Amino acid sequence: MTVVAALGLATVLAGCGGGQPTSAPASQHDRASGASSTSTSKPPSSTGSSNAPPTTAPPRTTTTTAPPPPPPTTTTTEPPPPPPTTTTTAAPTASETGIATWYSEAPTGMCASPTLSFGTVLTVTNDATGATTTCTVDDREADNPGRVVDLSIAGFSQIAPPSQGVVTVTVSW
Repeated sequence: MTVVAALGLATVLAGCGGGQPTSAPASQHDRASGASSTSTSKPPSSTGSSNAPPTTAPPRTTTTTAPPPPPPTTTTTEPPPPPPTTTTTAAPTASETGIATWYSEAPTGMCASPTLSFGTVLTVTNDATGATTTCTVDDREADNPGRVVDLSIAGFSQIAPPSQGVVTVTVSW
């Protein structure tokens, strides 16, 4: 016969003969059988012969919080000064000073020269006032000493009044 004591109750199992287990308080059984038994309570084992499911504690969750990142470092510096702005006008490849006149047959924007090639673009500057005009050589003028260009009436009027008729200029190309 086997005696199992748990939670203050004793269970007696009959080894053979098909008897049913009986339960009695441990203290009554001990007095009836004259035997003393000591039982210790153990937690259920996960590998024992018991059909009860193993008991496990829920997993621990540990949260670690990192310190916040340091604030960004900003450095204030003065921007470099902008480069100086200069307007450079290409120097003319050649120039000539002389007398300019006008003639009525010249189309607007065109002029006549005694020596320059057709299609040459000229800048004509009135030496007295600084007024300028631009024209393209499309005609040949007669060789008159001191005369460097004959302008259209529209071109001449940009540098001097047509009634003046003749003006000292510098021609550059």
